Amino acid sequence: MDVFDYLKQYQDVSLKEKHFNEIDALIIAVLSYVPFDELGFDEKKSKASDVYKLIKDFKPPFTYSPRRLKYIDLLKEFCVSQRFGKACFAFFRKERDNINDKQFQAISIILNDNLYISFCGTDATTLGWKEDFNMSFLETVPSEIEAAKYANFIADKFWFKKIYLLGHSKGGRLAITAAKKLEKKKRLGGVYAFDAPNYPSSCYDAQYREIDKFINAYTPNESIIGRLMPEYRSKKIICSTKKLLIQHDIFTWIIENNSFVYTSGYSAQSTRIVNTINKTLTDQDEETKSLFVETLFDILDRLDIENIPSKIDLIPFALFKLPNVRREWKNTDRDKRHVVKKIVFELIKDYLMDK
Repeated sequence: MDVFDYLKQYQDVSLKEKHFNEIDALIIAVLSYVPFDELGFDEKKSKASDVYKLIKDFKPPFTYSPRRLKYIDLLKEFCVSQRFGKACFAFFRKERDNINDKQFQAISIILNDNLYISFCGTDATTLGWKEDFNMSFLETVPSEIEAAKYANFIADKFWFKKIYLLGHSKGGRLAITAAKKLEKKKRLGGVYAFDAPNYPSSCYDAQYREIDKFINAYTPNESIIGRLMPEYRSKKIICSTKKLLIQHDIFTWIIENNSFVYTSGYSAQSTRIVNTINKTLTDQDEETKSLFVETLFDILDRLDIENIPSKIDLIPFALFKLPNVRREWKNTDRDKRHVVKKIVFELIKDYLMDK
């Protein structure tokens, strides 16, 4: 079963009957993807019943992807269940900063004696993806700085609650960063990171070791995103109904009763892909990686691509944009084109040699 099946099975089971578990954590982690601002959410404390009324009246734009609609449906099921129906939502934050390459979004959920701070992962914008690329060579990206500020702000607002930090994809890395920078570490109850990219090795420092015992890290068995950059800690490996990059979608993860279905290792194909990407990026100096990211997203910006197309729209979108891609590639500085071609060539060469 998936998370929807889990919510239906446990909708009448209180947290006193069955204690908070990893599936509950996953659900709260991905609620931060919901566009609470578009629902008309008041950033101050709102009951689940009030949020449900907002969802009922909300008419999603036709541009919403199927996955985004699923997050909204998940929130709806969350709000009407006995298990989570007493939750309160507070202080939704959303920031988009193209100048500083920052895409940040978070929501806080108060449930019984606990405070759950959920950090949103990468959205469908090129800005969000650019910040993800920057994570491959920067120790800290702007959204991580924002996550630390937000967590400490919320901790002060609800000073008597146990704190849990959660996130999926980039949101998982934000959750770990926020835990490292949390001023009230004695109140930390746990950190949940779902298929989150790893840190550069220098980030596994004394601050990290201080919170390591609180971290619960998960990734599917053909994960790509959650294995970017070498791993310095083990993760629990989840079974999925899909393959490779599609496994990043949490709705493909297999659940049995109130826990994930696990497997003992990663697939050979995903490991080869991950090793190729990690080796290629590791072999480049920071200036080259930075120039690669800047050039790639500068071209996308000139192509007027703000949102990454859905899987269904990808081929017609690519055909429509192809003439402009050729034009903008020619209009790109020759040295910058050389850097892009160099890294792409290295990726192809390393992948072929690894077979």
